[in-house]
Amino acid sequence: MDTRLATYNVKCFPWFTVDIDAIVNWITQSADIVALQEVWCRHAAWITAFEERGWVFLRPPRETHIAAIFGSGLAVAWNPQKFAVDEFIFYPYLSAVGFDSWVAKGWFRLDMHTPGGFRFRLINTHMQSDYEICDSLFRHVSEPIRMAQALQLVSTEVQAPPSPTLIVGDMNTETCWLPRCTWLVQNTGITFPNTEQTLDNCACWRSDRWQVVGHRVASECRWSDHFPVLWRLRHSI
Repeated sequence: MDTRLATYNVKCFPWFTVDIDAIVNWITQSADIVALQEVWCRHAAWITAFEERGWVFLRPPRETHIAAIFGSGLAVAWNPQKFAVDEFIFYPYLSAVGFDSWVAKGWFRLDMHTPGGFRFRLINTHMQSDYEICDSLFRHVSEPIRMAQALQLVSTEVQAPPSPTLIVGDMNTETCWLPRCTWLVQNTGITFPNTEQTLDNCACWRSDRWQVVGHRVASECRWSDHFPVLWRLRHSI
């Protein structure tokens, strides 16, 4: 069975207007499971929009951080006819600078299975950002933070029971700093048009069971400053 996986930074801040219904309608027609970032408000509206289409929407129940005002902004939604969740947990990153110090960025791990019995792990993450203004000047500071976050993620996850793992989300970098991991697709395409960079991606770890059937950057989706990315994956049990 093929799996249609998507990642999308939706830029849902309290001071922005986001067309939640249109986004959810597109997602549920285009994907089977989606990792969302920057869902920092209107959570009831997101839940309702997904539930109306028969999907499940889940965000971390606790998102503690040193000085966080906002939560993690992470959420995962899926078609329950194709997936079920066995357990989930959220981990906050210990390193952050700038605006990221005031939010609870981290990673959201879900252990899942398909009706056919294939078990896998999905990790949704949003790493340290660059400032949108003069981001190239800030990158020498933020890239080491992303490297530390990637090391924290993998050093924590290596202690979990082994499972085929996909690490997906807004990486805020074109370099895969995640130890022992590789991008599913090396040339995903531009996902952040402001800088013409590929910031949204998916890494594969502990698995040779995933085959990429196809992928695309959905540049027709203009609801955010990011474009969503879609992968069609095939797995073997």
